[in-house]
Amino acid sequence: MKKRPTPEGKPSAQSSADSTALPGIERASEAPPADPKPNTRPAEALALLLRQGEIDQRDFLDGLGGWRLAAAIHVLRRLGWPIETVRVPLTLANGETANIARYGLDRAALYQREHQAGIIAPELAGWLALAAVVFLLHLLARWAA
Repeated sequence: MKKRPTPEGKPSAQSSADSTALPGIERASEAPPADPKPNTRPAEALALLLRQGEIDQRDFLDGLGGWRLAAAIHVLRRLGWPIETVRVPLTLANGETANIARYGLDRAALYQREHQAGIIAPELAGWLALAAVVFLLHLLARWAA
């Protein structure tokens, strides 16, 4: 099926999908990763990735009883998770070699996404809220006196 040409002044779906309305974030790929829906294969794969660091189809099958790891990884990547793929050679029982995919979280990219400008760690947000309450109580006590 052919795509319809877009008018010159109107952006295509590809370019509009790359943009975001969040201030300070130039591309959607810079947004923090979203969590997958709970109790789904992508959520289980993410939990396994966070626990083990790297997984392959055998780990996914043994740990969760699931077959479609590549589909779960695809969903996680669409949600913004920085997942790297490494092809690992494997010798089969008949002597032939095959490549399997081993997936791992890019910890450096994940750390950078979590600590980019505009995102406050939950612990810091809690301390800031506590400080604001203490400050307001102090002002109220001075005003009442």
